[in-house]
Amino acid sequence: MAMNFDDYVKDSKTWLHELCSYLGIDDEVKAGRIFRSVLHAIRDRIPTGEAIHLAAQLPIIWKGIYFHGFTLHEPVRIRHEDEWLEFIRSKDAGAEEADFPTLDHAYYAYHDVMAFLRDHISEGQYEQVAQALHSEITVPA
Repeated sequence: MAMNFDDYVKDSKTWLHELCSYLGIDDEVKAGRIFRSVLHAIRDRIPTGEAIHLAAQLPIIWKGIYFHGFTLHEPVRIRHEDEWLEFIRSKDAGAEEADFPTLDHAYYAYHDVMAFLRDHISEGQYEQVAQALHSEITVPA
């Protein structure tokens, strides 16, 4: 089977373009940083098996971004929403002041990314991720 890199790029850019609509921004670079930050926070917060199942539903380029820096680990313990939002901000590779200047920005970006994921991955996988986060972390229904 031939690998069609152009299709991989197209799929990933389609997701990024659609994500901009969910975030209400036109800046695809910023949207990509936000998506990566939230994905990495989710990846590190949920059990490894769930993290791998979530990755299976991402376009291949986003899989690579998702797994960049990944190590087998125990899920990070986060019990309060403010702690969760700070964790998301910490995953933004030095751009957190530009992308998440306040916890409110992180809150809305997280909710927008979760709404995007809800519409782009299977319902069952979305529910598993939502349940794995924690009851104190608000997950959009």
